[in-house]
Amino acid sequence: MANRKKCLVDTSVLIALFRKNEDAKNALNSLVADKAYICDITYLEVLAGCFTAEKREYAIHFLEAYGLLKHNAEVSDKSIQLMKRYCIQRTGQPMLRLADCMIAAFAMYYKMELLTFNKKDFEFIQGITIHP
Repeated sequence: MANRKKCLVDTSVLIALFRKNEDAKNALNSLVADKAYICDITYLEVLAGCFTAEKREYAIHFLEAYGLLKHNAEVSDKSIQLMKRYCIQRTGQPMLRLADCMIAAFAMYYKMELLTFNKKDFEFIQGITIHP
């Protein structure tokens, strides 16, 4: 049965899908279409990885199927809070990278689960909910 919660899809899942990864396909198929979102950071990361016009056009067409969340002052403030807290690498924990910080801020601000294939990049962030 499809997930009924709103879910923010991380760049890692979309990249895996573009590489024809079955796990990515299954994970995205588990989401109800009108409950799956991407943020503008993910949109930009995907486009940055398109090195031909054909790939770019395919990606743009594909990305239009998702609800697009755009930055606002609250998401920016949340990103700053997260970076202040997690920018220094701690023993046994990865350092929070800029794009991941902003994606996490979107998920937390909009109270969405985050669908990611890079759980280690997010699981140490207090208050984030990773999609199972």
